[in-house]
Amino acid sequence: MPASVRVAAITLGVLAALLLVNAGLLWYGFDVTVDRIAREGNAISHAEARRFVLLALIPYLVIGLILALSAWFLPRRQPWARWIGLAASFVLALLTLFSMIAAGGVTVSSLLLFVLSAAAVTSLLARTTGLWVPRLRSRA
Repeated sequence: MPASVRVAAITLGVLAALLLVNAGLLWYGFDVTVDRIAREGNAISHAEARRFVLLALIPYLVIGLILALSAWFLPRRQPWARWIGLAASFVLALLTLFSMIAAGGVTVSSLLLFVLSAAAVTSLLARTTGLWVPRLRSRA
């Protein structure tokens, strides 16, 4: 297995673990988080706070699951794992970039997610990864 595939699989696995742990912790403290947002927010209702927390939780949970599948099947030379991992990493990088812009600053976690996403995209697009993983569709 080329080094680029190893780096991609490890990076995808770390990203998946970070996102799934974050989603799990947010789900575990769901009611506390909703109450805090409703209490500290300016004219934010309880229903709006629930919607906000769910909209923060669901994308990262889905992307985390997709990245976990990609990390698991990429070393097994599954072509779909390369492309699904690439798409999920790219979407995660964009989400992280937009959240940094919206927040008006960079946090350690957002920087870590962005750097790992960029590393995953770079490794999955590497020539050696493309040569090692079979084509998605073979030409007949």
